[in-house]
Amino acid sequence: MIELIWGILNLALVLVLIIFSAKKAVEIRKKVGLSVAILFSFFALSFITRPGNEQKDKKFEFENSETEKQSSNRNTYLSKTTLEDDLFSKIELYVICDGENARSALIPRTGYSFGTEWSTEYITINKTKQKNTFEYQAGGTRKWILLGIDIYSEYKEFSGISKFKPSL
Repeated sequence: MIELIWGILNLALVLVLIIFSAKKAVEIRKKVGLSVAILFSFFALSFITRPGNEQKDKKFEFENSETEKQSSNRNTYLSKTTLEDDLFSKIELYVICDGENARSALIPRTGYSFGTEWSTEYITINKTKQKNTFEYQAGGTRKWILLGIDIYSEYKEFSGISKFKPSL
């Protein structure tokens, strides 16, 4: 719920900045001229940032000599585990496995994320003694952003046991 309020606050501040710069541009145009008003508008609106094109979700590959030997003879499938389920967003662990061993893992964040950003720091997957189960540990940072400025960073860790099962 707090993420929704944070996103609305972000949107409101962007709209206030646009309205303020438009009003000031009109005042400057009347007093100084059109070229200075256009220059002021570009400067004022430069505070609004957009997300970069870099990939936010890092894919973690697990190297295992046992996995490499067996991978050519087995089918691989995707196992999905929900780590955090909020009202408007969800953080999930996706593990590509070959039935017994994890090959790679990814933690994306889906849903409403205006004003916050998730970045995965590490993922550890270990087999357990039970068949088709694994133990996971993962950590990442959620950044709270206001008008493109990082206000607060929140570190989160997840751990638990899950089954190697195909997602539906």
